Amino acid sequence: MTAFPALETDRLILRALTNDDTQFIYEHFSDPIVCRYLLDEEVYTELEEAENFILYNSYHPKKNHNRWAITKKDSGAPIGTCGFHAWDRYNNIAEIGYDLSYKEWGKGYAKEAVAEMLRHGFKSMNLNRIEAYAAKGNCASMELLQKLGFKCEGLVRDKHLFRGNYYDHYSYSLLKREWIEHS
Repeated sequence: MTAFPALETDRLILRALTNDDTQFIYEHFSDPIVCRYLLDEEVYTELEEAENFILYNSYHPKKNHNRWAITKKDSGAPIGTCGFHAWDRYNNIAEIGYDLSYKEWGKGYAKEAVAEMLRHGFKSMNLNRIEAYAAKGNCASMELLQKLGFKCEGLVRDKHLFRGNYYDHYSYSLLKREWIEHS
């Protein structure tokens, strides 16, 4: 694979982030509602943080991560981001992450985007295991993962240090054979 391709679903296009997304990324990650359970990074306070996010997630063949803008197919408007992290090419494992603008919650967009990421991960990236972490209390994310066939493997205690406090996260995984059975 030379780059992470754009992915398409019935209502969404997942595409590479560009500099044109800077304002959206800034507004998105400066929203405390969106960031409530993103306990590994501070809420953005400067546009430069959005620029750095886009640069960090720009494609390079040796990187072990990517990030797509989740956009509405009909308008092209970005509504969130998603991607793979910690891609272990030897063991065929990667972690997923995703976030949506709170105005889009409850409309099925996250499920649609994550389902397409799973398809891409298992079919195109040759993954055997996809992992996800949900902050304790993030019931919507935990329900989403379970609906998509993920198994909860337990509680990872004190996974993230954020603003002087440690936070627990639930660990989830989905194996390729389980995804095939679930699909």
